[in-house]
Amino acid sequence: MEEILNLKSKAKLNCTLCEKCCEYRGDIKITPINVLEISKFLKIPINEFLNKYTEEVKGEEPEIVIKGIGEKKECIFNNRENYKCQINRVKPMQCVVFPLVPVDIKRDLFINSKACKIESDKQTSVDKWINGNHNIYKRNKNIYLKWIELMEEIQPKWNSFSKDKQNRIKELLFREYNLKQNYEKQIFRNIKEIRNIIYNINF
Repeated sequence: MEEILNLKSKAKLNCTLCEKCCEYRGDIKITPINVLEISKFLKIPINEFLNKYTEEVKGEEPEIVIKGIGEKKECIFNNRENYKCQINRVKPMQCVVFPLVPVDIKRDLFINSKACKIESDKQTSVDKWINGNHNIYKRNKNIYLKWIELMEEIQPKWNSFSKDKQNRIKELLFREYNLKQNYEKQIFRNIKEIRNIIYNINF
């Protein structure tokens, strides 16, 4: 049985820039906070980011993922010269915790998939690994949890929605934001409106 790790736990966690975590992707799901933070980081409009760097997940609508390119379906943000992530400061939660696998995000519990190539016995705390210098996990955890709850409400009903309703939900999820305004307030406002649509309130 895999050991359950918490923030205080130490484990063999080390990055050797082997790029294995960036190959055979096309499964890195992104949330509204990622759309906002990455667009701002790249200094491009939201629509440009979505059109150029993401694609929809068939069968898991309305979720979207970062594009995988080439034969190896490499993450489009993998720098081929040095194998460093080009959006490391604002990368998605899935990349933040890798190679850890969340067991219970609310309680900060994980297991180590041991998918990374480790060249030493150095032990690193889970907290240091997932928060590092950018505090992405800590900063976005609450929004991420709200996102998971929303997907659990939307996806079982998705195919019963009209095309108009589906398109409106997608607009609210990923496009209807202002990069100059408070991100969390906008996301929670849109989530509230999406729930009104899901449950046929004022739609």
